[in-house]
Amino acid sequence: MLLPGPLAWIKKTLGILKSNLTPNQIALGVALGVFAGLPPIGLHVVIPCTVAVLVRCSFRAFLVSFGLFELLSLAIAPGAYAVGRWLLDTSRGLDHVWRALFHLPVLAPMGYSRYFLFGSLTLSALFAVPVFVLVRLLVVRYRTSFARRVSGWRLSRWLALRRGIGVVRWAFAGGSAKYETKASPRGLFRLVRREGLLLLPTSYAACYLLAALAVPFFAGTLLTSTASWIAGTDVSVSESSFSLFTGRLELSDFSVQDPDAPTENLVEIPSITLDAGMIPLLAKRVVFDDVVIADASLHVVREPDGTLNLDNAATGWNVDGYLEWAENHARDVDWLGLLRQFLKYLSDVRPLPPRGDPHGRLRGGRSFPDVRPPLTVRRIEIGRILLALEDRLETAGPLPAVTLLEVEISNLAFPVSLRDRPISIRLRGTLEGDPDAGFTLSAVFAEGEVPSSTFAVSITRIDLARIARFYRTTLPVDVISAKATATAEIRLGGGEASGTASLLVEDLVVSARAERPLFGLPPATSDAVVDGLNRYAEDLPIVVGFAIGGTATAPTFEWEAALLEIARDGLQMSGERRLASTIEDLGVRIGAPNATPVLDPDYESLRASADTAARAIIQSATGIFDVPADAEATGEADAPSLGIGELLERLFRDGDGGE
Repeated sequence: MLLPGPLAWIKKTLGILKSNLTPNQIALGVALGVFAGLPPIGLHVVIPCTVAVLVRCSFRAFLVSFGLFELLSLAIAPGAYAVGRWLLDTSRGLDHVWRALFHLPVLAPMGYSRYFLFGSLTLSALFAVPVFVLVRLLVVRYRTSFARRVSGWRLSRWLALRRGIGVVRWAFAGGSAKYETKASPRGLFRLVRREGLLLLPTSYAACYLLAALAVPFFAGTLLTSTASWIAGTDVSVSESSFSLFTGRLELSDFSVQDPDAPTENLVEIPSITLDAGMIPLLAKRVVFDDVVIADASLHVVREPDGTLNLDNAATGWNVDGYLEWAENHARDVDWLGLLRQFLKYLSDVRPLPPRGDPHGRLRGGRSFPDVRPPLTVRRIEIGRILLALEDRLETAGPLPAVTLLEVEISNLAFPVSLRDRPISIRLRGTLEGDPDAGFTLSAVFAEGEVPSSTFAVSITRIDLARIARFYRTTLPVDVISAKATATAEIRLGGGEASGTASLLVEDLVVSARAERPLFGLPPATSDAVVDGLNRYAEDLPIVVGFAIGGTATAPTFEWEAALLEIARDGLQMSGERRLASTIEDLGVRIGAPNATPVLDPDYESLRASADTAARAIIQSATGIFDVPADAEATGEADAPSLGIGELLERLFRDGDGGE
């Protein structure tokens, strides 16, 4: 039999009544059994069980009451659910109380925000007081009235003299009465058991040790199964270990499979180490003090239809809009456009579909977000990331691999709105096959009344021609050769973008596109600007500084005036008088309001040298800076150089005079 029979219940009950415990102790044990038995079975049972072991009450009465009220809980389940739903409803105005209560350490993991559980506990609190009073009254009546009356019967006195009656009394009535034979201890131990103070820590320590031995065997499986369900593809590790003593989780050979190519992996990480704080777990919070990734490899492929192999591994995000966009435009844009659209939709988290729950009707509950984030990552350190970009839409093979040598991310939190400190990102990387090329990036994402993001970027001698497929449809020109070095700072906040950038381009050769004129100029003028840039770059590096403005969602780079000025200088270098009208048009565009370029001080000397050299080349190409023959005689040989206005006037006059 799974449940004890009626005789066993009678024996246990009479044994409790005849024990040497006081009526208060027996009644307290029964009342604690109400809190353990009436709510559904769960982790919360640990609390009344702990109290029953620790305080000086009848533990046997607690167990009997536990079983009886567990049967009763089936009958009151609908009422308990209704009570819990009514109390936790936001219209009660008690959300701040429940939030503080449900996030206390130890209480947080119990799940008291569920309607059924909270309603059952509320009914338990209502039943416990009358149950305590009733049981105490019955025990007193039994001991002072019924038991004494029965012991005075003639039959009882006759049976008491018979041999073996003690065994019969134990078998059917729980033994003889003991409640008058033992005095209660004094002081603290009148309320608390000595053995409970020793037994509870020992029991919990044993359970902790058992968990420390057992958890490492399934920690990796639990992690990978959850990650696979979220990612929508297979996530695996070769080895895993977790220590409950230090909170350290170590994973080896972590990999995420490509959904469309089972033999290939999207991500491969040889080693991951996560240091979790054990104390926050008692408040149902996961805090990773350090996340260390020794190495990582990411294989991103652009498929023949133009989409990325990452598309099918984003089950937990709302990428439907991206997939619809990719179906029509993915083949016509470059990598930069693909990634920009993918990240736009990836920022919209979509809840995963709920799993089937046969008891869902009684499993509902409220969510009371804590004032602190439930998931926090204080620091991520990544030793190296190898990012391989393969373009199967093109025939030129893969793009140069990007190696991130140093990556550090701090202060991540979920949800983002609960982040208490700004997220900071720092990284440094190189481009495969080019030891001179490198880049650094630092970013700070701050939350507040006006969320803001600040970026600082520096690149060194990046070969733009090697990565032309990355920005091919974004730029209005084709870059045949160029080595770019730049620094930029940009702040995005309040819906606006602001910042400055300085750019140095060496060995530049570009070609115009008939279908996309540069800066919206007429086709002929656009072609002339491209020729001017190429002519200038033949002899000098291009050095420009410009401001960054516009909106946070669509920043604008105000480099038009700076590049047009260089194109004009290049045309002047070529000495082609037939381009005089184009030069005049460019002068008007350069002199437009708010067209003053902004240049980093580190680039000033280089730009000044380039200007000096440009003037010398223009002089030798056009002769318009020649000093008049009588200058020496009049002492004007050291006169200042001509201004831009006089320069253009002489240039146009010389051109007219030559016709």
